Amino acid sequence: MTGAAKRMVYWAGIASNPRSQRKGHRQQMTASTRRHIHAIGILVDLAGEMGVPPKALLSGSGVKQGSLEDPMSTVSFEQEYRVIRNLLRLADGMPAVGLRIGLRYRFTWIAPVGFAFISSPTFRSAFDVALRYADLNASMVQVAPEGDGRDLHIRFLEERIPADIRAFAVERTIGVILALARELLQRVVTPRSLDLAHVVEPVDVYRKLLGVTPLERGRSLLVLKHKDVELPLERANPVALRLAEEQCQRYLETWRRREGLAARVRDIIALQPRNMPPIKQVALALCMSERTMRRRLSDEGTSFVALCDETRQAIAEQLLTIQRLPLEQIADRLGYSETAAFIHAFKRWHGVSPHAYRMGKLARRG
Repeated sequence: MTGAAKRMVYWAGIASNPRSQRKGHRQQMTASTRRHIHAIGILVDLAGEMGVPPKALLSGSGVKQGSLEDPMSTVSFEQEYRVIRNLLRLADGMPAVGLRIGLRYRFTWIAPVGFAFISSPTFRSAFDVALRYADLNASMVQVAPEGDGRDLHIRFLEERIPADIRAFAVERTIGVILALARELLQRVVTPRSLDLAHVVEPVDVYRKLLGVTPLERGRSLLVLKHKDVELPLERANPVALRLAEEQCQRYLETWRRREGLAARVRDIIALQPRNMPPIKQVALALCMSERTMRRRLSDEGTSFVALCDETRQAIAEQLLTIQRLPLEQIADRLGYSETAAFIHAFKRWHGVSPHAYRMGKLARRG
């Protein structure tokens, strides 16, 4: 049995434990957000087909090759970021690496959502299912339908992803969507159009992989044709769909019950963004020693410093949506003694200045 097949069996089995569902919850994706290790396992499998050895791919990530088949293993996005950076370095300039990886996905690799996906009546309804249970796969790139036209417009929300791996992450997600569409419809699915927020070169490679020439825009938007997304699917099965969704709901609750220490720490430090409490004070509030907190956060793939940084980033993004709030006040609310220090930190997070980020948000609203 292949690594991908073993991971599929895990997803199908663990979802069978009954739990009550907690509604109205969506994960806040940060570098310390954890998801099942199968995401990295798939990267290892597919990168191996490209000639990249597992040891080199996992170097510096803290992920052990033996843990890839452990049904209880989880990893943080920060660990996956490191694996992706290794892949991009080892791919030695190969264009569209993320797209190539994504196009190799199969619906069984996103089980149990995949089983609900393939039992849906149309691709549009399958996409809705994927959105309802997005937390199960903790996607690095969040997606959202846009507009209410006949075609399916899929917007990729990429601002939180580190700039150096953003193109890979977006392209991988696009590839996954197209791969699943092709598997469901059992034929090649060519997008009506594709806009990308990053540089596209060489164009010929993308055209060959996608069947359409992507355009460089200030956003990433995939448009699928109405005739494709509304075509009745041969494998549609309402009974199987209901059973698959019940599994998704049970597993979703199981996963959420595992939310760890990082989430609790983040909640505490977010209460005082101007003067974030030191680790000793937070540890005391959570009835543990500083040493224990450091060890447990390390086990979850993060650190106290990283959580403080992520929390400032999230609050900064929220404050920048307030159009008339000056940068000086935002910097002060986040505890920066100088506006320049805040601007420097924000550029490190997003690759652009706070002003450019704010203008981009306003332009997309307008």
